[in-house]
Amino acid sequence: MKKIALYTLFLFATFPLLAQVTTKYEQKLYRGKQQEILSHIADDMAKGRASATIGKQAIEQYIVRRFQEYGLKPYNWHYIQSSRCNDSIIARNVVGVIPAAVPTDKYVIVGAHYDHIGEIKGNIYNGADDNASGVTALINLAEMFAEMKKDGKGPGKNIVFVAFDGKEFNMCGSEHFVQNLPFPARNITCMVNLDMIGTDLEPVGFRRDYLIVLGEERLDPKYRGILGYLSRRKNYEMDLDLTFYGSKDFTKIFYRMSDQYSFAKAGIPALLFTSGIHKHTYKPSDKSDIINYDLLRKRTLLIFNFIFRVCEY
Repeated sequence: MKKIALYTLFLFATFPLLAQVTTKYEQKLYRGKQQEILSHIADDMAKGRASATIGKQAIEQYIVRRFQEYGLKPYNWHYIQSSRCNDSIIARNVVGVIPAAVPTDKYVIVGAHYDHIGEIKGNIYNGADDNASGVTALINLAEMFAEMKKDGKGPGKNIVFVAFDGKEFNMCGSEHFVQNLPFPARNITCMVNLDMIGTDLEPVGFRRDYLIVLGEERLDPKYRGILGYLSRRKNYEMDLDLTFYGSKDFTKIFYRMSDQYSFAKAGIPALLFTSGIHKHTYKPSDKSDIINYDLLRKRTLLIFNFIFRVCEY
């Protein structure tokens, strides 16, 4: 216990120095960039991104092009990882890797599902918050860490970025990913899942800038408290809820409803970042105009700094 306390003290003492490293890459993220990416993913042309549809395939290729542009490496020689959800649906994860600056066998997984429920009775379910918001942040994070890699400033661990397909089919894409890891599960320091992080519609307190994070207690003790520290810093200050609105039962239920649970079941520490469900969830009204882009940027920067710190130790 004493060793953990001393290590934690050392960890937090070095945070101001780490902030000097991340500032340059934070400047690459701005509102217009996120708005452009999210609007494209949630556009009517994608027809709601249902798995095994042409619209979903268009966004799949869009993500592949972004990964290639930033210099992410293919995963197991391919950017696409296919799996069968049922007799008629094949899910296609998009996966790219940023190797650590110094070779290591440690990994951090960053994921967000890019499929949604498609078009029903002529209504397009664009899924701007669910989950174009999470995929936008995923793409932003990939770009920032790719720039860091080019500069030789990090990351300290290998980062695998995964846009999951098949979330709406019992998370078959993330289940397949976990069941077919090319390295031992014990080598994964943590998994970070981004699912619905774009709105300010269901605050956890009196502030409109907030973030819900579930699963922190699953982390190695030396990484606990990093999120709380970051949420109190001026640049990322916001209400942080490590439960689902204070309910122990709903926290357990909600944690099992997205792709991080595929990892948790395999004993991998996994976090869910979300801004919660709201009146537009799974409705045609989940469009780009409900997104708070300033808050999406702020959340993305907090998540970037969290991942960077986890990678460094």
